[in-house]
Amino acid sequence: MATEKIRRAVYLAPTRALVSEIESSLAEVAAQSGLDIEISSLPSAQKYAAAEKSGKRCVFVFTQERLHLLANLMHERIDIDLVVVDEAHKIGDPQRGVILQDAIERLLRSSPNMRVTFVSPATQNPEVLLDDAPDTTPTIPIDSDVATVLQNIVVAHQVPAKPTKWALKFRHNEEYLPLGTLTLASKPGTLAKRLAFIAAAIGERGGTLVYANGAAEAEDVADLISQLVPKATEVDRELADLADLAQKCVHKSYRLAPLVEAGVAFHYGNMPSLIRLEVERLFKTGKLKFLVCTSTLIEGVNLSCRTIVVRGPRKGKKTPMEPQDFWNLAGRAGRWGDEFQGNIICIDASDEKAWPSGVPQRTRYPIRRETDTALSKLDELTAYIEQRPAGVDLEPGQVRAFEQVSAYLTTAYVRDRSLTAAPWAKRQPAANLQRLEQALAKATEGLDLGSEIGARNPGVSLIGLQSLLAFFRAHEGPPEDLLAAPSESDDAYDRFSNMMERINDNVLTVFLPKTLIPLHALTVLQWLKGFSLPTIIRKRIEYLQRRDGKVDTAGVIRSTLEMIEGTARFLAPRYFSAYVDVLNQHLRAIGREDLIDTDLDIGVALEFGVSTVTLRSLMELGMSRIGAVALYEIVASDDLDEAACIQWVVDRRDRLDAIGLPTIVVREVREKVLTRALLEE
Repeated sequence: MATEKIRRAVYLAPTRALVSEIESSLAEVAAQSGLDIEISSLPSAQKYAAAEKSGKRCVFVFTQERLHLLANLMHERIDIDLVVVDEAHKIGDPQRGVILQDAIERLLRSSPNMRVTFVSPATQNPEVLLDDAPDTTPTIPIDSDVATVLQNIVVAHQVPAKPTKWALKFRHNEEYLPLGTLTLASKPGTLAKRLAFIAAAIGERGGTLVYANGAAEAEDVADLISQLVPKATEVDRELADLADLAQKCVHKSYRLAPLVEAGVAFHYGNMPSLIRLEVERLFKTGKLKFLVCTSTLIEGVNLSCRTIVVRGPRKGKKTPMEPQDFWNLAGRAGRWGDEFQGNIICIDASDEKAWPSGVPQRTRYPIRRETDTALSKLDELTAYIEQRPAGVDLEPGQVRAFEQVSAYLTTAYVRDRSLTAAPWAKRQPAANLQRLEQALAKATEGLDLGSEIGARNPGVSLIGLQSLLAFFRAHEGPPEDLLAAPSESDDAYDRFSNMMERINDNVLTVFLPKTLIPLHALTVLQWLKGFSLPTIIRKRIEYLQRRDGKVDTAGVIRSTLEMIEGTARFLAPRYFSAYVDVLNQHLRAIGREDLIDTDLDIGVALEFGVSTVTLRSLMELGMSRIGAVALYEIVASDDLDEAACIQWVVDRRDRLDAIGLPTIVVREVREKVLTRALLEE
C-alpha cells in the first residue's frame, strides 16, 4: 500500500475475537508509517463507495461472514486488489471452512486480478492452498518451519501419597528428565483445583496462561487462582478501570470485576470485544499476572506468555484437542521479540482420560479443505443431496458433515448448470463430477430460486429455501403476515418467533431446542434494538427470578453472552437474511414490491447489534458495540451520521470524564472519535 501497488485490501481473520485486535494493530502500523489508510471492520457500502470515489487506500478487516455481507451490500460490484487469509488452514474447519472457500472464490469472480496470500503456521502441505488458483496465475509456496523461540514441554505428576508435591520432568525427544518438585499451597481435591493450584505455584512471576475447557471452568479456575496470589496493598488504577467496565457494561455481578483487581482474569470468545482487548492489553503489560483462557486462544489471539498450564485440553466440551490445535496453543508460550523461550506445563500427562493420545509431539500437520473431505465421501454426499428435498428431518451427524458443502455445490451447479467451471473441479475425476451433477440435477428439479440467492447466503441450502418459498406461496393470509419487522414495531417479537419456526420447519432445524424459540426471539429483538448487555442480562435474571425464585447469576450471564454470540450474531443473521431474500422474490412475483424494505440489511444489523443511524455511525468510526451503546445512552438524536457524531463529541471534549461513562469507554471515544476529528482538522 505504501508503494500504491495495492489500494483496496481485505484481511480475513478466523474469528470475531481477532478482528478488533487486527484492526487496531494495522491502524498502529499505518500511523507509525505515516500512511493515510482507512481501516475498517464494518461491512459498509458507503465506506467502500467513498473510498473508491476518493481513491483513498483502505483495508477491510473481516471474518468470512462479514466479507459476504459486504459483497451482498455491493451487489457483487466489489473490486479488491489483495486478500490476506490468516489461519488459512481453517479452510478445513467442519462448519465454516466452506464459507471461507466460498468467500475467496466469490471475490475472485468480481476481482479477477486479485492477489491472495495465505498464512498458515505449522502446516505440512501449504502448497495445497494454491491448487485452485487459475492456471494462468503464478503461485509461490513459501515453506518455512523455523522455530523462533524455544518451547519446553514439562510434565507434572503428583508424588505418590503426597497431594501437595508434584514432580516436574522435561521432555527431551523420547526421554523425560527430572527438573524438581513443586509444592502446592493446598491439597487439590478437584480437577479445577489441580489446574489452579499448579498454575498459582508455578506462575508466581506472572505471564501465565491457563487453558480451561469452557467458559464456566475458566471463571472457576480464575477464582481459585485469585485466592492464592498475594494481595496488593493498593489496587492498580488500570485494573480498577477494567473492573468498572465489566460491572457497568456487562453486569454488576460479573465475576471478572473482583478477579482483575487481584491481577487475575479469564478470557473467552463470547466476551464483549472491548473488555477482551483490555484484558489482553493488561496481560501483555504484566498488570494481569494470570489469564485463564478457552479455545478462543487457539484461533490466533496474539498473546505471548512465559508459561502455559494445561490438563486434558478439549476443543468444545468433549472432543480431545487435535495435535495441531495443541501446538497452536503451545505457540503462545514464548513469542519472538517478547519471550525467547516458553514452558508448557502438562498436568497428569500419563492419564489416558485426560490425554487419550498422550502429549502430542511437535510436528507439522496437513491442510485439507472441508469440501475435499466431503467429496472424498462421494456415496454419502450424493445420498445426502438426493434426500435433501425430502425435508428437514435429517440425521444431525449427516447435517454437520454435508449441509454446508451441499449448499455450496448446489449454488455452484445452479449458477453454471455444471461443476466443471469450479476451481476445484480439475482435481476431481470426471466420473465423480458427473455423478455429483446427476444428484444435483435431480435435487434442483423445479427449483425457482436463482444462484444469486445462494451466493448471498453461503451455507444455506437453496433446496431448503425452495421449501420456504413453497410455504410463502401456499400462505392463505395477507402477505403482510410474512414480513420481518423493524425492531421498534410492537409485533416484532411475534414476527421473529414466527420466522424462526418457519425456518426450522422448512429450511433446516437450527434454532434449538424448539422450546426456547421465545428466548431466541427475545434475545434477537433486544440485540437488534441496541440494548446494552446489562439491560439484556438484567431482564433475563428478573424473568428467571419471577419464574424460579433462585438464580445462578454467573450462569445466566454466560448463557446470555453465548446466546447473543450464537443466535443473535450467527444463526439469526445467516437465516433471517435468507428468509428476507426468498420473501422478497415472492413479493416481486405477486406484484407487492411495495412491501419490500430496502432501508436496512438485517444481516448487518444483527451482526453488529445496531438499529439506529447514530449507533451505526459510532461503530463505523471504530468504536466497539459496548462503547457505542454506552455513549448512545446519553446522545439524544438517533440519526447522526459520522460527521455529526464527531461534532457531538468535539462539543463535549472537556466534559467526557464527567458524564458517567466508564474510563475505558472514555478512552475509546478519545482514540476513535476525537482522533478522527483532529485528523480532519
